[in-house]
Amino acid sequence: MGEKKRKAKAKAAANLESPVIAPDGSGGGPAQSEPESSGDVAPPLSTSPLPLALLEADWLGGFLELCFADKRLVSLCRELKLTTPGFRLEALPPEQVARVLADEYLAAEDVRASLEQAVREALRSPLFDGRALAKEQLADLLEDVLDVMVTGDPLQQLARIVWAALLEHDLAGGAAKSAIDEGLRALEAPVRPGPKKVTLDEKQARKEVEAARRALEETQKRAERTERERDSLQRQLVEQRAETAEREQRLSAERSELSRLRDDQTSLRAELGRLTAAGDGRALADLRRAEAELRGVSDRLARSEEALRAAEQRIATAEKQEQRPQETPRIAHASDDEDANPGDGLPSEEDAQSFLLPVFTREFYDSIERWPRRMQRAAFDKIHRLAEDWRHGSLRALALGGLPGHYRIRVATDVRLIYRREGNQLEILSLIDREDLDRYIRQARTRS
Repeated sequence: MGEKKRKAKAKAAANLESPVIAPDGSGGGPAQSEPESSGDVAPPLSTSPLPLALLEADWLGGFLELCFADKRLVSLCRELKLTTPGFRLEALPPEQVARVLADEYLAAEDVRASLEQAVREALRSPLFDGRALAKEQLADLLEDVLDVMVTGDPLQQLARIVWAALLEHDLAGGAAKSAIDEGLRALEAPVRPGPKKVTLDEKQARKEVEAARRALEETQKRAERTERERDSLQRQLVEQRAETAEREQRLSAERSELSRLRDDQTSLRAELGRLTAAGDGRALADLRRAEAELRGVSDRLARSEEALRAAEQRIATAEKQEQRPQETPRIAHASDDEDANPGDGLPSEEDAQSFLLPVFTREFYDSIERWPRRMQRAAFDKIHRLAEDWRHGSLRALALGGLPGHYRIRVATDVRLIYRREGNQLEILSLIDREDLDRYIRQARTRS
């Protein structure tokens, strides 16, 4: 549209609504219009409806930008007690402050009256307020006035056009949104050189940028939580490695003990060979006791090696998956109690002839560790009775098939005491469960 046509339409619009549209005598940029009236008295507020709910949130925010200056938008938010968590209202751009007001207007009915009153006080009246216009001409007339406003009329004049278009929403078509769009262009013009159109795509892009910013903040929070979890897993891995090193030290000490016991076994076997010809039964008993101790240490060493392998495997898994390994059971050490040889007063000569000297093996001490104190006491009572009179009827001693010289007696319903009688000695071997009796016999045959 040419410049002459624009001036003609501006003049026609001024004639139609002289109290509202002010003439542009200075030829300057956009400026807020002053309501015209006789003297200094402002024109009365219009009683026409203000159907702002017909606008979507984006367009309503643009309308509020046209109505109010930046500081007034912020003061309205303060009056309505509106806040934006994480941001100061003064630091937000005007379009976002206007959008906060628009969202609150559409969501809460109790603030509508206050916001509508502020709009009425700013605009006073819509365009063509009180004039009788033909409805079939309203749409064309609003488009012409809108075209005039592009030449530099005040922004509030555009807001009045939006108000008038909303009153005749069905007949005016998209005139309200077009006026808001033109006003937003005028607001953007001083910031960016040349004509700038704020399209719906740019508004959508702003929303997407804001959503991306919030998504970035959430991602940063998740990254911080992940970093804290990783540090915790690293600390747990260091602790597990330290524990594994301690277990390796204990395993090394047990291996040294095993090596020493094997050397002792070799020397005892040599001593046995020397004393066997002389029939020294004590040396044989010492050798068997040493063998029992060696078997116990070998079992403990096997358990320690197995625990070490499990710990090394858990460390490898923790390094790969950064998961806390399961605690490895601690190795139970055998009791180091010495053989007890109870005795009270001197017995008679006849009692001394029938007494058998009990010899407690390391295997026996290892076997009683898993039984409660009551069962241990019962076992030692049976051993005392057995040493005094191995033929006593209450003992009900039975020979073990396949193991010459081996016997078992009943300690409790499901508990049996295994021993071996040789000369005047009573070698106490093991305290086992009745269900493990067959397995014990097979293992004893293998050792022999």
